[in-house]
Amino acid sequence: MFSIKTALKLMQWASLMAVSLSLNPARAADAYPNRPIRFVVPYAAGGAVDVAARLIGKYIAEDLGQQVVVENKPGAGGIIAIKHTLSFPPDGYTFLVCAAGEIVINPVINKEVDYDPQKDLTPVSMVTSAPNVLVVRKDFPANSVAELIDYARQHPGELTFSSSGVGTIQHITGEVFNRLAKIELRHVPYNGAPQATMEVATGRVTMTYASPGSIRGFVDRGELKMLGMVLPERYAPLPQVPTIRETPGMESYNIESWFGMFAAAGTPPDVVKKINGEVQRAMQQPDIAKKLIDTAGVPMRTTPEQAREFVTKEIAKYKPILKEADIKLQ
Repeated sequence: MFSIKTALKLMQWASLMAVSLSLNPARAADAYPNRPIRFVVPYAAGGAVDVAARLIGKYIAEDLGQQVVVENKPGAGGIIAIKHTLSFPPDGYTFLVCAAGEIVINPVINKEVDYDPQKDLTPVSMVTSAPNVLVVRKDFPANSVAELIDYARQHPGELTFSSSGVGTIQHITGEVFNRLAKIELRHVPYNGAPQATMEVATGRVTMTYASPGSIRGFVDRGELKMLGMVLPERYAPLPQVPTIRETPGMESYNIESWFGMFAAAGTPPDVVKKINGEVQRAMQQPDIAKKLIDTAGVPMRTTPEQAREFVTKEIAKYKPILKEADIKLQ
């Protein structure tokens, strides 16, 4: 048995350790989380990124026993959402769920961006590789990408394309398409993908680039036509839809989209690793994986280190593309 003196020392040591752990989030990872977690999304509710955040958030909430709150902060090409994310302490209770545009595109083309994605953000996990498909309104006379390009050349300045916002991947996809095809489709930005797609279905806009899952109902009802996939190779679930790169003159078209999860730099590595594991397990659940494929894209298996390597390569890839396209914000 311990002597009274020894017992008192052990109690004092235990008390000091408890205080130390409460002051050190990294060492207290086993007790994490002990309050609600925040997912910040730079888009309006209902879009592919929002859907992915809510699916994964629901799983994490149930698995960890803490509420996950999704906060939609659309506008300014993601700047609002990222500044909101960075306004909180890097304690592992605030995460950014976003697309490629906010990380690899806006910092290059937008002079108002005052954050450095490689210094201010820590990749937690890639979420999905998100294919987009070029769709046009049902009554548009073109039935292929080549016919679309020919029609645009014959009707300069008449056609439009919508996106989920200035500086988003849909915006860049359209501008690069314009440059390679030598046409001028006017950009019409909205605050989210659902509205951007609806404007095409109602005939107010000529075309847009959207995830296959988000336009399935419109296509099934005959309200939209799919002309080309924004991928290097044909998309397995839609093998009948050719890639844009298959169109003569568009062989160098090289745009891909993805979603990922990020935290503020300085977030405890143990917490980053824990949330990465939660995200990866969530995407392995059959029901979640199916819903992601139907709406947001194909789940990506990455560790935090692999996510960082992936993002670094994407930033290097897009810089010359954006420079060549000479894209300017409106």
